[in-house]
Amino acid sequence: MQTQIIAEQIIIAGVIVLTGAVGSWLKVINDDVRLSISRLVFKITLPLLIVTTVSSMEMSHEVLVNGGWAAFFSVLSMVIMYVAGKISVRIFRLPQRTAVVHELHTMFGNIVFLGFPLVSALYPNEEALLYAAIFYMVSSFMQWTYGIFLLKGQGDVTLKERFRNLLNPNTVAFLVGLGLFLVQLKLPDLLQIPLSSIGKATSPLALLYIGSTLAGTSLKGAMKRADIYLLSINKLVLIPVILLLIINFAVRHLGVELGQMAKTIIVLEAAMPCMSMIVIMAKAFGAADDRAAENVFLTTLLSLLTLPLVYYLASVL
Repeated sequence: MQTQIIAEQIIIAGVIVLTGAVGSWLKVINDDVRLSISRLVFKITLPLLIVTTVSSMEMSHEVLVNGGWAAFFSVLSMVIMYVAGKISVRIFRLPQRTAVVHELHTMFGNIVFLGFPLVSALYPNEEALLYAAIFYMVSSFMQWTYGIFLLKGQGDVTLKERFRNLLNPNTVAFLVGLGLFLVQLKLPDLLQIPLSSIGKATSPLALLYIGSTLAGTSLKGAMKRADIYLLSINKLVLIPVILLLIINFAVRHLGVELGQMAKTIIVLEAAMPCMSMIVIMAKAFGAADDRAAENVFLTTLLSLLTLPLVYYLASVL
């Protein structure tokens, strides 16, 4: 039944992505509109979705234990992705501008624009989004510290520069929501209902943004690159499967208490296609932003096939 749900959600997501692409081809969604959608999701709808969902959860021992292990395995997934990126860069002997993008795209997935909408559709309850938000917090910390450090050529990077972008609306929303959850303080209905309604707009807006972005990227250039195939295999299948096997070993043989839902969400978040924000960051710091756009394009298309597979494996293994 759950496999059928994820297949249906992938199809629904695909329809919305296609709508965004058509909107771009018809010039309805131009660069200005696309930028506005991105800002709307990142600064308003997603923060509201996170804070209203996390704050409304009921406290329980199971949630606290799962949350702690979710944080641990999220960190572990970053370590696996880091190692995989370093190895694949050496295999292809990529030049610096391309190597930086390849490494960062191996580490960072499209959690905001695909991960959160998918988790919300699969698990329409408050607890599920907590685990997704924990993974996002770990990924965001690495993105705005190590990611900036790498893009700036490992040069003089001040602490202020490293952490300036870390406190973005989504991390702040998670911390606020987590604080309200820990003290079990619920928002009044006059705030909870309208704010959560706005937060629910995150999924369609994010998918429209992805579709409009993909519409402007050529598949031709990506198909000629050998490194993008290894990136796709690592990002979409190999890394999440390795993470899944490690988690299963820890649960079965080391006494780790991690629920099925929390495990599946962590593995799914690790299986997200390449992060679209890396394209913007690469352009800002002089890295190969054209390669980054191709990475996002191909891995997002392939993820429509690999995400159901990863979900199935996480459910049966």
